[in-house]
Amino acid sequence: MTVQNVLIAIIVALFAVAAVLTLIRMVKGPSILDRAVASDVLLTEVLCVMGAEAVINQRTDTLPVMLMIAATGILGTVAVARFVARRDQRRDER
Repeated sequence: MTVQNVLIAIIVALFAVAAVLTLIRMVKGPSILDRAVASDVLLTEVLCVMGAEAVINQRTDTLPVMLMIAATGILGTVAVARFVARRDQRRDER
């Protein structure tokens, strides 16, 4: 086993633990903002794993997929933020 293989195994383990903890936060919440932040973190983890895979295998064909995942994350965050802002504004009007 080479040093590179050991490092890859450690990286995979760390990302797996991070993903599990993020999924727990998504399920438990307690608020919609906690879930939105957790989904952003999970998307970022996916992007990091895909980027690491691209570097290790010297591939560039995953870049468009990574850009689409990033765009989806940004649009989702904006949608949740607008929803929460409108909900809070309605509460203040009452």
